[in-house]
Amino acid sequence: MDRVFALMPHGSCFLWDRDLTGLHVSSDVIIAAAYFSIPAMMFLNRRHASEAARPVLVLFAAFILSCGVGHGIAAWNIWHANYWVEGSEKMVTALISGVTAIELQRRMPSMLGTQKALEKSEILARQDALTGLANRRGLEEAMENLLHHATVKDSEHMLLLLDLDGFKQINDIHGHPAGDGLLKDVAEALTLNVRPRESYVARLGGDEFAILLENCTVEEAVAIAQRLRDAIALVPYAANLSMPVQTSIGMAKLTCQCNELDAYIAADKALYHSKAAGKNLITWRQIATSAGDSTVLFDTA
Repeated sequence: MDRVFALMPHGSCFLWDRDLTGLHVSSDVIIAAAYFSIPAMMFLNRRHASEAARPVLVLFAAFILSCGVGHGIAAWNIWHANYWVEGSEKMVTALISGVTAIELQRRMPSMLGTQKALEKSEILARQDALTGLANRRGLEEAMENLLHHATVKDSEHMLLLLDLDGFKQINDIHGHPAGDGLLKDVAEALTLNVRPRESYVARLGGDEFAILLENCTVEEAVAIAQRLRDAIALVPYAANLSMPVQTSIGMAKLTCQCNELDAYIAADKALYHSKAAGKNLITWRQIATSAGDSTVLFDTA
């Protein structure tokens, strides 16, 4: 009987219901354990926080820790009924909460502004400033994601590299502003003439562009390349430029069995063949394997 009374909670709030007492105690203990682990993780990872965020991080850790102590005292106080201890801990938590709220209000605009600037810089790091298309880094990440997250291992994708023939003459005759305008118009023409949801268009620099076609066969890629070549040929006339612009295109197939670099090298070699063979051509180059040499196919203009 003495053991039973020893476990009986203080007062009549629980009416000596063992299950109810166990529910309150176990929940408080679990919450306290979680509240202790969260500040520990924040402390271990504090070096990753910015200088502006560290003071707030420390206050949050102290606030969460004080909440954990409060839940631990609540479980302990069921039997000991020391409400001075419980009240003192609540006052400490209240003070920490108030300081945290004030500090958060003071630093939040700066922290959010910094985060927004970081997000913008991340976007700009993957975007071509002139055309608004993706840049080389964006293309590389898109290729990597496409190959690493492919749901079907046998799926085929195509990489197209495009180089404008005659662009230098437009720059020389009409000036760089006209050349920049032409590049913007070409970027728009490329975007409008590919499949919207399964295409990734990028400018690699100068007058070189790249297109990543998802779930696309060689035959489909050739048809798209021909359409792109025809669309680009109309751009100078729409811009009232006297010089014609043609396009050399190199293509390579991407599969889960190859890597991004192999595909890019193959497409780049195909582009070189298109320009060396007379320009305004479409070339598909098969990625070289140990089974044999690469194959080059030409599409005449």
